[in-house]
Amino acid sequence: MENESDSKASGRGALAEFKDAVTSLFGQVTSLVPDFGLGREFPRHELRVEDEECRVLVELPGFKREEIDVSVAGRTLTVSGQRPRFEPPESGRMLRSERPSGDFELVVRLPAEVDALAVVAQMRDGILDARLPKSSGRGRSIEVEETSGGEEGSGAMPWEEGSEPKAQDDESGADDG
Repeated sequence: MENESDSKASGRGALAEFKDAVTSLFGQVTSLVPDFGLGREFPRHELRVEDEECRVLVELPGFKREEIDVSVAGRTLTVSGQRPRFEPPESGRMLRSERPSGDFELVVRLPAEVDALAVVAQMRDGILDARLPKSSGRGRSIEVEETSGGEEGSGAMPWEEGSEPKAQDDESGADDG
């Protein structure tokens, strides 16, 4: 590294050299990080809570619906997929790329229980729209029905087929025959 008098002679100050050193270090660090880049969130998304449902909108420009997987487990929505790396033509060279590539997985913690069987997801203009109806989570009153199961007071339950109550012995213990 140059000393202060060398920096002045070359027309560059210590601040410019520091900036170059930080830029170089940042470049080295970001080259070690996956293609999504340091500090970037991909894919970008929005979580909305409405009266009857949760709604998650995910930006997935350039994806086809068959290239993404959407699943719900408990209070977690997972969106995953893969974007192939963009390869420039052989005649050119890459100067800068901000296009994310590779595998991605977005995990969204939902604020309420949802009915997993009623979830609907649609893809339109590069936006995934997942509608997750809230689970009522409420119990319900169940009416008990009366059924006729043969002789009243027989003691046999409907699931005990062929069981009949035992005849009580004659108190006298005498045989009639």
